[in-house]
Amino acid sequence: MDFMLMATTAFLMVALYYASNSFEDAHMRSSRKRALILFRENRENSLKLYTELEVYVSKNDIWSYNAFEDTDITFAELIETLKEKHDIEYSDKAETEIEKTRFTRTQIEDCLERLDYEQEFISSLESNIQFRNINFEKQDIA
Repeated sequence: MDFMLMATTAFLMVALYYASNSFEDAHMRSSRKRALILFRENRENSLKLYTELEVYVSKNDIWSYNAFEDTDITFAELIETLKEKHDIEYSDKAETEIEKTRFTRTQIEDCLERLDYEQEFISSLESNIQFRNINFEKQDIA
């Protein structure tokens, strides 16, 4: 009887282990899928951002002007930096890494957090460009 109890307990422990791993795998697949969606959205928005900035700067011929009030970074330097960042962070290699690498829960959560932050950053810069563009157009009218 003790053997049957031990065998049943062992069986239940193994079943619980596999069930919890299956849940973990499903969670990781879902997180990876979300990370890929965010990655692709950010790649598209990043490309759109520096393209819009380039149009804005060309239209107003402000390449050598400071992009930010408290820095010596020009619009030309900012655009070049954004392009380089885009080419590195949103490369096919980076996308493949998200698709194929086996992440721990912490790694995938960090990845999602970084992608969320980048999405907010891109959105903020895009809003700033649109605001400046509207103000610049108003100055042309006056």
